[in-house]
Amino acid sequence: MALSTAFQTKQNARVIIGTEATMGTPCDEDSGATIEMPVTDYSFDEIHKHSLSVAPPRTGSGAFTQSDDMIKWQRHDRMFDVSITFHGTAQAINRVCLTLFGDGDGTNTLIGSMPSVTDFRHGQSNAVPVTLWFENSAHAGVGTDYYFTSCICTGLTLSGDITSNGGVVMCTATFQTGYQPTEAALTIESTSATNTSISDQTTMFNMHDLTVETLNAQDLLLYSFELAIARPVNRIGFDNDNNFRPHGYSLGGYEVTGSLTCKRDAESLEAIDADMATPQALALSAGDVFQIDAPKCIIDSAGISMDDDGWKQTIPFTCTYSGATSSTIVSIKTA
Repeated sequence: MALSTAFQTKQNARVIIGTEATMGTPCDEDSGATIEMPVTDYSFDEIHKHSLSVAPPRTGSGAFTQSDDMIKWQRHDRMFDVSITFHGTAQAINRVCLTLFGDGDGTNTLIGSMPSVTDFRHGQSNAVPVTLWFENSAHAGVGTDYYFTSCICTGLTLSGDITSNGGVVMCTATFQTGYQPTEAALTIESTSATNTSISDQTTMFNMHDLTVETLNAQDLLLYSFELAIARPVNRIGFDNDNNFRPHGYSLGGYEVTGSLTCKRDAESLEAIDADMATPQALALSAGDVFQIDAPKCIIDSAGISMDDDGWKQTIPFTCTYSGATSSTIVSIKTA
């Protein structure tokens, strides 16, 4: 049998997030809204992901080997993982915030009562799960796509570093799905709904554009920052007649954490001089273009980097809210 000439490369693959209408059904090519993500890197699981379940050996003579009926593929509990890293554009951040916590209108505010959608059953009408489509990424290569149905966003990390990536704010979004991925040609871009292309995303947020960098009302000379929003997802049940698809999902609570790296000085000392009884406000802003606001940050134990170009303060924090559940935990404004 001749060797195949098929191959895949990242340079030959667009990555698109498609809006679904029904859990378990991929984005509709006739009506589902899509966005082509400005990805710089990505990873995903193989189509036949599984673990091996092995029975223990018997006791007694001749019992130190394993027969094939003692080892089975375990697929009932598998979750397929996808990670995409992308430039921080308004449209890309908005779309991921929408699927992560339900607000993608440009204010992108996570509040104490979120998420508002909690019913994640197979076949249920639900626009929160998304289809992740990787062009030309199936084993057959060019002309055959690889896509994941009903993915739940489990995390979004925004990071900026004035010394790398040209200062561009980079984002990483992680997803999980209990549905086996599909290898097939799929025309995901709708003919009747909104499609956001790369050419529509002309502005990338940049560390060099920040004009406000404060914590506890102290002005910091910021070198880098990271903000991470994460939540767990668990699959419920399985249908072994349909590739072990789940009966549904159970979603856990959000955890919002981050860190700042700034010049170590009197202002950084004031910024970290706070206890749990007095959460402090974080504000990063590039005017009306890009803002991160976290009104209530509990400061963790700060560290010191004794670098040759000056000592730096590393300030880890956890974002919370107080009072009503309508209160803001964090907002990522893109307009």
